[in-house]
Amino acid sequence: MEATGDQQGTTRYTRMQLFGVVSAAVLATAVSFGLSGVASASAGGQVPVKARFSGTVAFTGTSSIALRGAGHSSLMGASTNDGIAVISGPPNTAGCIPNVHIETLTAANGDQLVIESDDLACPIGPTSLHGTGHWHVVSGSGRFSGATGEGTFDGEADFGPSFSPGTFSFTLTGALARK
Repeated sequence: MEATGDQQGTTRYTRMQLFGVVSAAVLATAVSFGLSGVASASAGGQVPVKARFSGTVAFTGTSSIALRGAGHSSLMGASTNDGIAVISGPPNTAGCIPNVHIETLTAANGDQLVIESDDLACPIGPTSLHGTGHWHVVSGSGRFSGATGEGTFDGEADFGPSFSPGTFSFTLTGALARK
């Protein structure tokens, strides 16, 4: 950065130089806190969301499963998930099971995003299912308070030889906006 000196020995910077330094500092701070996407969305625009989680899945009854794990989200960074999927109708002719899947995604600082997904889980093995669906935001807290958004869900669960507990992984893609 080039500075100019005045007669009293102080250093002055041009407005453009100061703007560049301040802009870089603000951007670095936003990125370090994982807020760059949320800041853009606060003006009403949407930002892309991509998240991947994996962990343990277990039956909680004859028609529901619980999913608990950890992963990474483009807007949350390292985060956890706590969810439940409940069968919402009989299997179709291909054996695919409709279900409503609710996930609470929690950032390291405690901010939460609750999503609901209408899914279809299809058998891909003796104890494995592949699920796809469409999610939308139900609620949020902290920096996700007032958030809206939607996207697609894609995941797999393998209940293993004892049928429970097992493992799961899923990916969420879509867009999120704040009011």
